[in-house]
Amino acid sequence: MEIHSKKDEKFKFDKLSTEMKIEPRKVYKNITRVRGRMVPIVDWKLFLYINENELDEDEVFIVEEFFKSLLSPGTYPLFTCTCGIFGCGGYYVEVIHEAERIIWITEQSPFKDQTIESSNKFIFSWAQIFEFSRGLIQEFEHLKSIMNANELEFNFEIEKYRRIITEIRERQTNDNDS
Repeated sequence: MEIHSKKDEKFKFDKLSTEMKIEPRKVYKNITRVRGRMVPIVDWKLFLYINENELDEDEVFIVEEFFKSLLSPGTYPLFTCTCGIFGCGGYYVEVIHEAERIIWITEQSPFKDQTIESSNKFIFSWAQIFEFSRGLIQEFEHLKSIMNANELEFNFEIEKYRRIITEIRERQTNDNDS
């Protein structure tokens, strides 16, 4: 395990990564097998990691807010409680944009393992955020194909996420040309 310290002589950007676990299955609807019918269900869960350390799974990553945070700096409710009610257990992340990097300042330690020594400040390169975003979009494309194959509704706006990434890349290209 590598510790990414901002005080070291040799600075290293933090790394954000993801993993999605998907489990399609069929269950009986209407309780009994005699009167019920089999319907498809797709269980899925998104796991996030910073520097290969898993973030607390009791805090659900809000994908829509993440992509909004890429468009402009500010304070975003990037994590919510598993119950879906932000006030129950969610927390805000202050997002700061700089020319070469994006900074997250969290209200609390985001890690599942509370013994991990960490400041609540994470510095990602824009290149790494683009790589993470592409991977996240690919995970959702895979989930969408499974949902579609099972004739289930898919509620994430993948094309909107792609447009956001394209817009940010264009902004950076224009800023570098200036």
